[in-house]
Amino acid sequence: SRTPRAKYMRVLTALLAAQRPQCRHGGARLALSFGESRALDGQLSKLCAAGADHMSGFFDQRTDSFAITPGAPRLSVTTSAFALLALDADPWAWTDGPAPVTVLSALLAAEWRANDPFQAALVVVSERLLDPAAAALASSPASQAKFALAVETILAARPRRRAGRNQRESAYMRYWTARASTLLLNPDAAVNVEECRPGAEAPCQPSLHPSIPAAALPAAKAAGGGEGGGEGGGGGGPE
Repeated sequence: SRTPRAKYMRVLTALLAAQRPQCRHGGARLALSFGESRALDGQLSKLCAAGADHMSGFFDQRTDSFAITPGAPRLSVTTSAFALLALDADPWAWTDGPAPVTVLSALLAAEWRANDPFQAALVVVSERLLDPAAAALASSPASQAKFALAVETILAARPRRRAGRNQRESAYMRYWTARASTLLLNPDAAVNVEECRPGAEAPCQPSLHPSIPAAALPAAKAAGGGEGGGEGGGGGGPE
């Protein structure tokens, strides 16, 4: 019970058991008192300080991935992706395991669902943060078509102007969609369509990051094309 893994699981259990404080009429007690919230915050601080060390107990060397229960027959996509994001937040603390790009390569080759907006966003965010040069993606031709479908899924899940506040996706999913989209964008791309007109002084830069292999992008994007009118209306502008 004194192992880092056991301590890590106790903190996770406390987090899962904690309920979000809710104000109620009649002076009912909040789910967490100030002291309890302070104690939980202290546990989180300790976890942040030694998170990478604790995570080593969840690494499965057989699959080069992370799992709540190592030894599972299939790679855990969500757990591995969130573990990679944790490592990216404090890369110098991870010293007892393989290079994160090794885990990323295993994740790209795993059976993740490119048509699932959540898994697509997690994989894309992990790939862009851990491997901005896209070397792992370039060295895995078998994963590129799937990655291209994931990019399509993310772009299709963007908020629609016409829906206003009544968006189909939750705020949580819109956050992941926005984060993935931001990491996919090419910062040098033209923001004015006039810059891409025929005869322009400089060739038009692609809208998505040029480090991503063309085979890992939707066909129109790989060719540098615009997004088109789409469901949101209003020409080809953002929604």
